[in-house]
Amino acid sequence: MRNTGKSKITGLILKTILIVFTILILHQSYAKQITPKAITTTFPDAQPEILNQIERFYEISERSLEIGYNATLDIPSAFKTTINAKNRYIVASNFTNNQINLIFLGIGKTIFNQPLKTGEYVIFKIGDINLQFILHSANTTNAQVELKSYRQEIPENVSYLELFDIQVRLAEYTIYNPTDLSAIIEFTNFGEGPSHVRLIYSIIDQNGKEYHTGIDEIIVETNEIITKNFNTLKIPNGKYTIKTTIHYGKNQEATSEETFILTQVPNSQILKQPLIFIAIIIMGFTLVLYLKKRKTQQLNLEQ
Repeated sequence: MRNTGKSKITGLILKTILIVFTILILHQSYAKQITPKAITTTFPDAQPEILNQIERFYEISERSLEIGYNATLDIPSAFKTTINAKNRYIVASNFTNNQINLIFLGIGKTIFNQPLKTGEYVIFKIGDINLQFILHSANTTNAQVELKSYRQEIPENVSYLELFDIQVRLAEYTIYNPTDLSAIIEFTNFGEGPSHVRLIYSIIDQNGKEYHTGIDEIIVETNEIITKNFNTLKIPNGKYTIKTTIHYGKNQEATSEETFILTQVPNSQILKQPLIFIAIIIMGFTLVLYLKKRKTQQLNLEQ
């Protein structure tokens, strides 16, 4: 009877392993067929049919809006900012002489979609925050724009001796999805007191094309470490450089660069989870056999 029970369990283990390996082989056979060629990014709280047309994103923190940010746009672009835990997008496209088309995406809907002429501006009210988008100039190839908060001015009576060191390292240097990119930025302030720092993140390919720009602001006392995630990054597979520039003091800046590769998920990664699953099954059955054998030995000793 004991041998029969062990044979059944052994047979069950073999059948389970056979089924899992069969699924794994089928998965490998069709993996290339079902893997999308283009990597896309999802955009919460916005209309993806509009944002999917955008080639470049400027991700601006709420703190950066207090100072404002000027940019020269040469392709359809979108400014993304997160306010009250909700993403807001301002899309600029259709450049013509002295005019662009401007779209403001609120919570899952288009709130504003109209032309904007040179010298004009639009103010978008979000709770107690007003965003001001200004068109300074435009032609058929580019547009000079500015986005800033409309509610207060930055004081100019702060002056410190500022001296910085900045180091950037990536959590992973090979990634398989653009949104997996994560940078760890470490600041060291050697100056006399806290410093207001502006950070500019740029994602650049090997040909010098810039795909993404992120703008943020922090106050650094002595040492500060922050983690930057790129939730709107939309790039094809390839080798890239992430350049981080900090602006501080009176026209002072420091830069740091790291390279990373975006590539297709290798077979080793595809196999990893199924193999872990198989190992767990085998260890589970082994544990059951061990406990059953130990219990039988104890019963024999008691008899």
